[in-house]
Amino acid sequence: MSKIASEYLDLIARRYSCRRFRDEQITDDELAMLLEAARLSPSARNYQPTRLCVVQDAEGLAKIDRCTACRYGAPTVIIAAYDERCSSHPVPPKGPETCDFGDIDTTIALTNMDNAATSLGLAACWVGAFDHDMARELFGVPEHYRLVDLLMVGYPDMDPSPKHVERRSLDEMVARETF
Repeated sequence: MSKIASEYLDLIARRYSCRRFRDEQITDDELAMLLEAARLSPSARNYQPTRLCVVQDAEGLAKIDRCTACRYGAPTVIIAAYDERCSSHPVPPKGPETCDFGDIDTTIALTNMDNAATSLGLAACWVGAFDHDMARELFGVPEHYRLVDLLMVGYPDMDPSPKHVERRSLDEMVARETF
C-alpha cells in the first residue's frame, strides 16, 4: 500500500463522533478548509444542490440548543441542507429504492467536512436528532431546502471511546459477485 493510501486510511480511522468540545472557536482558515472540502464534493450530475449555514455566534448557538440537545458544546455548527429544485432525481423513477440524490450529495459533503476536520486536528459529530421544523423556522430555511443533518465542529475535549475501534471484519461486510 502506498504511503498516501496508508495516511488516508489512518485519517479515516482517527475520525470519531466527538461528544464534548472545548470552549474555543475554530479559526477562519480552518472553517474555510471545511467549507472548501464541501464545495469540492461530488454530486449527482454535478448539480451541486448542497446548501450550508454556519452558526458560530452565541445567539445562533442558543437557537441550535433549542433544536437539539446534542450540540455537545461545539462552538461551530454547520446546518446542512439541499435545494430540492436543483437536486438530481432518477428519471424515470426506478422503484421504491430510489431517492432524491440531494440527500446523498449532502451526505458526501458532510463526510468530506468531517474528514477535513480530523485532518486539521479538529473533531466533529453529525447530528440528525434535531427538530427540523424549529430549525427551519429559527434559521429561515427556505421551503424548497430539505434539511439533512447538523455538523458539530470544534476542538475535542475527549478521547474516542473504546467502542470507536470496533469494526466488523471485511468478511462480514463484503460479498463477491452475489450477496
